[in-house]
Amino acid sequence: MEMAKLFLSQCFFRPLPQEWHYSDKAFEYTAVFYLLVFWVIQGLLVNPAEGSIAAACEVILTLAFTGVFLLIKGKTAIFFPLSTVVMGTVATIGLLSIPILVWLRLASGGELLAAFYTTLAFLLWGLLAVGNIFRQLLAKPASYGFGVACAYALETYVGTLFLLVI
Repeated sequence: MEMAKLFLSQCFFRPLPQEWHYSDKAFEYTAVFYLLVFWVIQGLLVNPAEGSIAAACEVILTLAFTGVFLLIKGKTAIFFPLSTVVMGTVATIGLLSIPILVWLRLASGGELLAAFYTTLAFLLWGLLAVGNIFRQLLAKPASYGFGVACAYALETYVGTLFLLVI
């Protein structure tokens, strides 16, 4: 429950607590939560079979991005807590976006444009939340955090698409 509160607080750009109780189990549960949410999302966007591959790729690419980024910054000690909070926050926003994606699949005519723009709003929300997490952990300006979040999105989403194509 404490981790769910942490993820929700990050969805709404609250300051990270000075310390949160991180555990290996929290990391594992969060990775499974992230995998399941993105399996549903990818299943809605493509199909369930490809969705399972895409969701697994997203988990791996998210962990790879976080690991490489922290290695470059010399802060590998925070890999598991950072990965946990990023995956949990993104998965929480993803979970909230599932009804919008169903609407996008079912919409036609004028509703289709509204559903599309609402979907884009959720994507932007996710970028801003991830940027806020990186900004806080590295004590950098908001523009830096947003740039890192854009690199994260490019690496995970385009990387997943690339891996599905090959």
